[in-house]
Amino acid sequence: MRARSIHRGAATTAVRRNGASVASMSEADATGAPTVARDVGSTTPLDTGPPAAHPSISVETVHALLASQMPHLATHPIGERFDGWDMAMYRLGDALAVRLPRVETAVESLARETRWTAALSPGWSFAYPHVIQTGAPGEGYPWPWAVVTWVPGTTADASPLGAAAGAPVGRAIAEIHGPADAGAGSSHGYARPLVERAWFNPEQSLALTERTAEVMWALGRVEAGDGGPDGARVDPAAARAMWERALDAPSPADQVWSHADLHGSNLLSDQGDFAGIIDWGKIARGDRAVDLAFLYTALPRAGVGAAVAAYREATGVDDAGLDARLLGIALHKCLVWATLDRPLNVAMAWRGLRELGVSAPA
Repeated sequence: MRARSIHRGAATTAVRRNGASVASMSEADATGAPTVARDVGSTTPLDTGPPAAHPSISVETVHALLASQMPHLATHPIGERFDGWDMAMYRLGDALAVRLPRVETAVESLARETRWTAALSPGWSFAYPHVIQTGAPGEGYPWPWAVVTWVPGTTADASPLGAAAGAPVGRAIAEIHGPADAGAGSSHGYARPLVERAWFNPEQSLALTERTAEVMWALGRVEAGDGGPDGARVDPAAARAMWERALDAPSPADQVWSHADLHGSNLLSDQGDFAGIIDWGKIARGDRAVDLAFLYTALPRAGVGAAVAAYREATGVDDAGLDARLLGIALHKCLVWATLDRPLNVAMAWRGLRELGVSAPA
C-alpha cells in the first residue's frame, strides 16, 4: 500500500486579518480578476490543522451509503481512511475510493472538482481521479459524496519528485491551463464551450500586490524564529529582493484555468517519477505562474526549471514576467508554510526556500 500523508490536500493556508479572510472583492485588476481589499494591520494564520470532520463519517456509514445508493459497489471492501482539510476518503477495493466532504464548506469543493474535471479533462494525458458516480445525503451523512478512481502513487510531500519529473509535470500543467475567460474552450480541446467564468479563488487568484502584507509578515516571523528543521536560516535580504523582482515583473496578459493547490501533497510520485495530480477542489482562474510556483514544494530547482521549459514549449506562451512572478509566489507559499505548526508543511517550506536560494544551512 502506498505511503501518504494523513492530511492529503490539507496544506492550503487561510489567513485572517482583523477577523476577515477576505474583506471585499469589488474592484478588478488589469486582467479582469477582482482585487481583494485587505486590512494589513493584523495578520494571523488560521492554518493550525484541519477542522473536525462530521461525526457521521465512518466505515459503517460509507457501507450503508453504498448499499442504499450504489449496491453494485457495496461488495467492494472498504479500506484505509485518509483525511485532508476538506475531504475524507476511503479506499474502495483496489481501483476506487469514496470521497466525502468533512465539513459543510467543502461541499462546494466537491461540486467544483466533479464538474470541472469532467469539463476540462478531455485531452489530459496524466493520471487524475475520475468521478465515477455521485451520491446524495443519507444514512446520517448530511452532504453529497462521490466515488472516484484511485490513482496509485505516493504523495510528493513525503516522497519528493526527482528533477527528471519536471518536464512531464510541466507538460501536464500546460494541458490544465486552458483559457479561463467566458466562452473559451472550443479551441483548447474541451468537451463543450465554457460559458461561465472560472471560480475566483480568494487565496490563489490574487494579484501579486495583494500578497505583499502576508509575505512581509511571514518573513518577519521566519527571520525571528528558530530556523528550519536542519537549522537553516532564511536570508531576509535575498527574500526581499526576490519579492521586489516579482512585483516589478510584467503582469500576466491573461488568466488560465489553474489547479491552484499544486503543492507536494497533491502531486503523486512513483519512486521519484511523476505519477499524477489529485485533489481538484480549488480549481480556479488565475496567473499561470501559480501552479508552476508551487512545484518548489515538491521538486528540486533543476526540476522546476525543466517544468517551466517544458511548459513554455508546450504552450508557446510569451510571458516576460513569468519566471519572476513564479519565484515570488513560491516564496510567498514557502514563507507562510514555514510559520505553521505542521511538520510536513514546514519540511516542504524549507525545502522550497533552499531550492529558491533564499536560505542557508546553519
